[in-house]
Amino acid sequence: MTEPNDPSKTHRLFPLVLVAAACCVAACGSSDNSSESKISDASAAASAPASSASTAVIDACALIPAADITALLGTSVPGKPTSTTPGTGACMWENQDTYESVTLEIGSPGTAPNNTLPSTDPGFPDGSTPGPDGMRYLGSRQVEFPAGNRSNTVQVAVLKISSDEANAAAVDLARKVGPKVPS
Repeated sequence: MTEPNDPSKTHRLFPLVLVAAACCVAACGSSDNSSESKISDASAAASAPASSASTAVIDACALIPAADITALLGTSVPGKPTSTTPGTGACMWENQDTYESVTLEIGSPGTAPNNTLPSTDPGFPDGSTPGPDGMRYLGSRQVEFPAGNRSNTVQVAVLKISSDEANAAAVDLARKVGPKVPS
């Protein structure tokens, strides 16, 4: 009787396992799904807004005045766009000497219908606390705010100020950005 770890059996099974793995990989990548593709293309076309602005990436870096960034980071720094997703936008300003930063993210259209943030999922713990003007504090010096029928966030990761001061700065920035967010 041969042992389970007999090299002759392993040697014979290896090509079979290799062929099975290759078939699985080929099956995953070669599916036509033309009917599914047509359905999803039709759905995308039907749900696509008529506005071409929703297909462009939002320049989030232009939404916060440079003077506000300089006041928070202690130096003038350019914003760096961090989103390539059409209809959204994000920007980060970072002081390379201190690694402190301000980050703005503009969410997808419809994520805050009627400029009201959606309630949190009851199946998950909610670490947020209510903020002013329908905003939520998310912790980590970050605030979520509704604007343009979108859920958006601002984070002020500046350690030379207290968490309360960072939250107040985030709320201030959210109030300045809100009217500029496209719907």
